[in-house]
Amino acid sequence: MAYNVLQKLRDNVRAISVAIDYQNGHALSTDNVTDLKKYSGFGGIKAILFPFGPMEEWQEKGATKEDLRLYEDITQLHNILKNNLSESEYKDTIASLRNSVLTAFYTPDIVPQTLYKVLDAQGIQPKRMYEPSSGSGVFVTEAEKLLPQLELITAVEKDRLTGMILSAINSSLTIKTNTHIGGFEEAPVKDNGSYDLVVSNIPFGN
Repeated sequence: MAYNVLQKLRDNVRAISVAIDYQNGHALSTDNVTDLKKYSGFGGIKAILFPFGPMEEWQEKGATKEDLRLYEDITQLHNILKNNLSESEYKDTIASLRNSVLTAFYTPDIVPQTLYKVLDAQGIQPKRMYEPSSGSGVFVTEAEKLLPQLELITAVEKDRLTGMILSAINSSLTIKTNTHIGGFEEAPVKDNGSYDLVVSNIPFGN
């Protein structure tokens, strides 16, 4: 199936809306959780680099026809963020999204599925798992399905917006989950040495 950047963007905007609603006190439905899990970051969505303004400004800055197809959805994203974040949070979030265009390509679920099946085949049944670069949580959600002995997951995600989505997803899990939004170097260290499995597909940008 061809890569559909417009659908990816719309899935991302929907997931962000759900995560913000959750943060504002709304309960998550099953459909909401499904929407959250469709978030896949802004890797390859270069239209986010254009300014929040009229379409003519995009055209003046060299937007292609494909870029302009995303104009309304990018504008919707800006409005959602501006209406729910402080001005400084909004600026930081947009800067983070723009910085992620070349690196934020999220892990397909076949990767953790394969890893966990190999662990199971070797008789390895971890009870405490640590994910230091969680994204929107594919290693976490697949662990819940495929590691039946698991009792605790600790997940760390540096990006604030992705961390909001991760927190909302983790709240729906049946396993106890700790979610830390911030750099791995900022995560608590009091639980060092207490995990059976540390697993991730770390980003290789800077």
